[in-house]
Amino acid sequence: MNLLERLSTETLLADGAMGTMLHARGIGFDKCFDELNLTNPSAVAEIHRAYIEAGAQLIITNTFGANRFKLAKHG
Repeated sequence: MNLLERLSTETLLADGAMGTMLHARGIGFDKCFDELNLTNPSAVAEIHRAYIEAGAQLIITNTFGANRFKLAKHG
């Protein structure tokens, strides 16, 4: 069964706010959270794991701000 078929017959639980979770782990809002995929991948992976362990069936990549407008602020 593909994703669209599943969505038409059941409710799927997605993960939550990555930025909020990163900040709760002491990473400041001044940091580029998208860059953490390269500089601190273990922190990102730990959060994904926590959401999976909590029952999330859909995991969204840590790329919410990965666009030229947001990334320009970080050089």
